[in-house]
Amino acid sequence: MKKIIFSVFFIAIAVCVQAQTLSWNIKFYKGKERETVSISRIINMKNGETFQIAIKPDTDCYCYVVCYDSDRNIFVLKNLLLSGGSEVITNPIEITDPAGTETLYVIMSLERQAQLESLIQTYNANLNSQQNASNLYYEVVRLHNEAAKLEESVNTFIASGGTTRGNAEEYVTRFTNKDTYVRAITIRH
Repeated sequence: MKKIIFSVFFIAIAVCVQAQTLSWNIKFYKGKERETVSISRIINMKNGETFQIAIKPDTDCYCYVVCYDSDRNIFVLKNLLLSGGSEVITNPIEITDPAGTETLYVIMSLERQAQLESLIQTYNANLNSQQNASNLYYEVVRLHNEAAKLEESVNTFIASGGTTRGNAEEYVTRFTNKDTYVRAITIRH
């Protein structure tokens, strides 16, 4: 009887520990054909091409997606609470001049990022304010740098299924075992 009680107690602790961490998947769709590509490297694209990202968490969490483009503009693509098991997909985003590097910052967190949300709200209230844009960008970079200090090999690249173009693999990146992630995705054109 003691073994059964101990086993049930141990399983309950394991479930609680698992529930306290965030696991989620991300896919990067390139072009009208929606070819999935790995986000582990710089993604090369051409002007006029489009991309989308799809994010699916296992548990309820906060999702923020911010783009810093080659013209040094900042755009908030997502700022929402996601339900576990649901998937969110960005609208198609077109690559445009000037040529350079675009960086998408995907911030996933079990806890609300109050400072980031406040800066997003301030930025959205006055999109023409360079100061608001700078403050938002520096907060995103601060979160990215903070997460990088704690970074371990927590992401897994998963080849799964086929794509709409008939390729043999579809790239999904899975992140697990942390409470907050900031994933930068670099696009060069």
